[in-house]
Amino acid sequence: MINAIKAPLGLIDTAGCYADLDIERYHGQCTEGPSISSSGLREIFSKSPAHFWATSSLNPDRAEPADKDELILGRAAHHLLLGEQGFDRLFAIRPDAWKDWRTGAAKAWRAAQIEVGRTVLSPGEIESIRGMHASLAAHPLVARGILDGAIEQSLIWQDTETGIWLKARPDAIPTSSGDFADLKTAASVAPEDLSRAVSDRRYDMQAALVKWAAKAVLDIDMTDFALVFVEKSPPHCVEIRVIRHDDIAEAETDLRAALQLFAKCLKNGRWPGPGGSLSDLAPIGLSEFARRRAADRRAFIQQEIAA
Repeated sequence: MINAIKAPLGLIDTAGCYADLDIERYHGQCTEGPSISSSGLREIFSKSPAHFWATSSLNPDRAEPADKDELILGRAAHHLLLGEQGFDRLFAIRPDAWKDWRTGAAKAWRAAQIEVGRTVLSPGEIESIRGMHASLAAHPLVARGILDGAIEQSLIWQDTETGIWLKARPDAIPTSSGDFADLKTAASVAPEDLSRAVSDRRYDMQAALVKWAAKAVLDIDMTDFALVFVEKSPPHCVEIRVIRHDDIAEAETDLRAALQLFAKCLKNGRWPGPGGSLSDLAPIGLSEFARRRAADRRAFIQQEIAA
């Protein structure tokens, strides 16, 4: 049984599972102290504190991140496929009467939607989402309820070591087990592409934070974390994979390192780039592969000279 708390109007100062916390507020600073989610911790770990800070809601001079088409489609798909509320508030669908934005009326309508904060989708993108929905519904594990559970619930708690507020928002919180699942839209569900996506986007770190959240907020031991991948383009193939337990355990160490670095940056107000805080000149050279390739090329050229 999940005891969800109604989100307060002011800042959150109590750990809990919060209902009705809209996604914009969740991604902002909704707690009484600095907060961070898995996306921020992954960016600090995989890129740098500077990359995180550039668009962080904690940064008063932040740059607004540019929306990419694939990210827009993914967000819209999550809203419709998981039954999240507020789709009409966040998105608008281009009327069929306009095939593009060349007319004055079309441009004015689009500008009006953007002005009120809506992201504009094309009818073709909605068709893609319908195709994804049909493929997901036909998969046996989805039909048996792998994505069922409480949606739009935000798990928020304070880290005991650093005092930082942590946030996790699983696609669906299971009501009768510790098996969590997350929906991912993908360009391809070929095995090598899925492995690359997990590695590049550090979904293992996302799973690790959900594991922490389940224990800290719900007193649930997460048993598995499954990724439900669906292709954004026809034939909208579906593949479901469970992240290895040992990878999640390693990712917990990475989360802790990123969290400690985040706390240090908050304390000293410095957000270093990928090279860190060292100011000394550091050497740079060829990789071993490039060095071997150059040696082979030199040998070949010497042969040509001697011939």
